[in-house]
Amino acid sequence: MTATRTPPTNHFKPIDPQSDAPSMPNQTDKTLAQIRSELLATFSAADWESYNHLVGWLRDTDVASHALKVGDTAPDFVLPDANGRLHSSEQLRRDGPLVLSFIRGGWCPFCTAELCALQAAKDEFESLGATLAVLTPETRQFPRHLKQRLGLDLTVLSDVDYGVAVSYGILFRVPDETKAHYSALGFDLGARHGSPDWMLPIPATYVIDTEGRIRSVFVEPDFTIREEPGQILASLRRTVSTC
Repeated sequence: MTATRTPPTNHFKPIDPQSDAPSMPNQTDKTLAQIRSELLATFSAADWESYNHLVGWLRDTDVASHALKVGDTAPDFVLPDANGRLHSSEQLRRDGPLVLSFIRGGWCPFCTAELCALQAAKDEFESLGATLAVLTPETRQFPRHLKQRLGLDLTVLSDVDYGVAVSYGILFRVPDETKAHYSALGFDLGARHGSPDWMLPIPATYVIDTEGRIRSVFVEPDFTIREEPGQILASLRRTVSTC
């Protein structure tokens, strides 16, 4: 995709987590790739320019090359969930594999689409003895409102001060051009993160075994592309079969 593509004139709108917006429509019959195509079709010219700039910048700077890889030891963490309860990575992977999904936040429609897909596959994850945890840089009321708005029964953890994303090598500082575009859309990442620094993780999914070893990695600088639940389940089955 290039910036010369002629987009529709409608403009992508920010999501207000404070509102009583309804849950995302049931799209479990669609793949995330199909939903991605539909969302991209709503981009304005400014959205396309910002998208191409950010993805190009991430690829040029090769941020993803710093991400932890298969065979690495997953860093331990203790993080609060949407209700303030603390969860440790050791506890989350005690009885089976742990799936960690790093998202940008509830304001990102590609993230909310991924969350709905993960929710739809939750029973299949659990049938393999796996625990699913979603990590977001958003803090305070934002994770709670996200769960309420989407009707999620998932463990959503706040990566306070970006510590876990840093340890996984997937954090980056938002470029000024992207910051200006997101600000114009009404996204104040500083307020959402409880930090003056505008930082985001590259969306990523990790499968970690009970010993804390990383068994599967999906890290994609193009934030519109996410790992399909079926692919995660395939990684889980391989992990379970070799444990």
